[in-house]
Amino acid sequence: PAPPPLANGKDDRAPLPPPQAVARKEVRRGAGPRNAHERKVLAVMEKVLTLPGLAMHDNFFTMGGLPLLAARLTTLLSREFQVTLPLRALFEAPTAEKLTAVIEALQGAGVGLQAPIACHPDRRSAPLTPSQERIRFMEQLYTGRSVYNAPSAQRLTGKLDAARFQGALREMIRRQPSLRTRIGFDEDTGRPIQSIAASVEFALPLVDLRGLPADQREAELVEQMQELADRPLDIHSAPMMRATLFQLDDNEHVFLFVPHHLIWDGWSFDLMQRELGAFYDAAERGRPHNLPALATTHGDYAEWLEKWLTEPACEEQLAFWRGRLASARAVRPPRTDMPRRAGKSGQGGAHWIHIDLQSTQRLREVARDMDVTLSMLTFGIYALTMAQATGNDAIVIANPVRGRQQAETEDVMGFFNNVLPVSLAVDMALPLPDFMRYVKQELLSMMNHQQVPFERLMAEPGYAGQIKASGPYQAMFSFQDARERARTVGSLQTRHVHVVQHGATDDVGVWLMDKPHGLEGALLYNADVYLRETGAQLRERYLEVLGRVADHPNATLAEIASAEGSASARYLRKLAADGADKGAPAEPLNGGARGAERGLLRPEDAQLAQIWADVIGIDVDEIRASDNFFDLGGDSLLVLRAVQQAAQTLGHRVEPRRYLFENLGQIASSAHGTPHGVPSDLADLAAGTAAHAQRGGLLGALGSWLRKG
Repeated sequence: PAPPPLANGKDDRAPLPPPQAVARKEVRRGAGPRNAHERKVLAVMEKVLTLPGLAMHDNFFTMGGLPLLAARLTTLLSREFQVTLPLRALFEAPTAEKLTAVIEALQGAGVGLQAPIACHPDRRSAPLTPSQERIRFMEQLYTGRSVYNAPSAQRLTGKLDAARFQGALREMIRRQPSLRTRIGFDEDTGRPIQSIAASVEFALPLVDLRGLPADQREAELVEQMQELADRPLDIHSAPMMRATLFQLDDNEHVFLFVPHHLIWDGWSFDLMQRELGAFYDAAERGRPHNLPALATTHGDYAEWLEKWLTEPACEEQLAFWRGRLASARAVRPPRTDMPRRAGKSGQGGAHWIHIDLQSTQRLREVARDMDVTLSMLTFGIYALTMAQATGNDAIVIANPVRGRQQAETEDVMGFFNNVLPVSLAVDMALPLPDFMRYVKQELLSMMNHQQVPFERLMAEPGYAGQIKASGPYQAMFSFQDARERARTVGSLQTRHVHVVQHGATDDVGVWLMDKPHGLEGALLYNADVYLRETGAQLRERYLEVLGRVADHPNATLAEIASAEGSASARYLRKLAADGADKGAPAEPLNGGARGAERGLLRPEDAQLAQIWADVIGIDVDEIRASDNFFDLGGDSLLVLRAVQQAAQTLGHRVEPRRYLFENLGQIASSAHGTPHGVPSDLADLAAGTAAHAQRGGLLGALGSWLRKG
């Protein structure tokens, strides 16, 4: 087969470092394809792995395949053979030979390809997906934060032409509608929508640091990049991103790119690297780029998803999740250093993670011997670590997935991600290989039901009790394979530069990237409830347990997670023991007995109080006019429901953010109109909630992400 093209469209004639679990010299040159179908399957597998020369019996996962790449492989094969190939099929038939047999069986059974998403390149508006609704609501509830900024930076080495580079960015914006999108409102319904401009003005600032002494440039670069990364983005103006080019020397620049999560996900970074390379290389060579036209847009996808949520296919997947919720074990809420309070700063902290190449390869070998991927192994060990840290024998870990199950979405920038709440029982008596087989089966079962938005799942009645008791999940885990990301933009060499994301959307989260030099990532924590030292100890404990896995892969979970000789385990055990009161909600600010001396509720107060009681799940007689919604036990999820119920029942038009700082009496007094000074888009939220709820989106637009925004 022909060598795979580089990001800039050129053929790569030089040997590439392969993304595989074994050295290239150890790849067996086994049986080749016997017919046209096998040749096509093998060619697509080689393309996804960037690894020519595979044999029909080579295992996709042994050769470096990860769930992210697996999703891409099944998507491409579905398009190639016009069948719907489920992701699970690849795990059950991981060689080209077996996969060809599965595809032929599907063709014989008449399992056709799902109808493609329509393409309307001139589209000027689209509905928000449930995930976008969630983030938009949180942005309105807590304004002026950078929690959903997604900064990245790369060092560019070589002779850079700033005008051409800016032109490449402008061409990318022209090609990708998400980069011309802002959040607007439908004039007729007041419903928030994606508003897509035909074109947007964009200029790339160039900051020249060459005037500084050479030994001061890096420090100044870090400071300026961090300021730009932390500056909030206006979601009502397009493009919802900022970019800056810094010049450090004649042949050294750093490119900072900060998009808003409403228009961006992890795969979009890969697409940006590919498109910048293609456009800049084409400009350098004076020729057209070779990128194909987009087959759909994110707006088309959002419209398709809105319709899919009303169809039987969605109901079938919901039935699976209802069964999962019914059988899930109860989980105690995690202990925290500080109590949760109304109002979330969004501030977080990060502790960097680096696992060297030798240790990473050892973990990869352990995973291969257990017939799991490296991402599955690191996920399972993280679940074990967090279960122990929270003192539970069960844990729910949020696991992001690409959400790009249709082939036509592969080249589209935007926010497609979904989150799977992976509920695991942690039996400390199990040997690690048995536990990992269990983790693998759980992950695979969920991957076949990943289209239902997480926000829609949280609207299920069975989830309400779990959310109130311990949040929708206790921690987040994300894993990406970045070993074969392009390392060039045209003639320029690129290298990743760390930029800290100071915002926190989860209590605790770990993200890892598999890179040529090992595993790299960070443990992030919510600074509203955890001290920096606690974040550091969680990071140390996770790395410690991973190290024990590498040394003793057949040990039991109890042996691997033993606290013997572990300072971090002792620290976290003490937190769990001492934090029983700290993790509880703060005492009501109004305090005192709820006696008659606090006065009877006015009729308008009583109506809203009944709504609050129903939403929070308390006795209405416990509510007084001086009570704050959050002090009564409310959270970001329940605020949205309260706004919805008030809009439907009473016609209240209340800015959700007022729930943070005002009491029931103050909010009820605004029953007859929108308070002066409240932006119309916020005031219209309540009026538009009924339409959203009908398709399951608004109830999911909570996005409390563990009740901390």
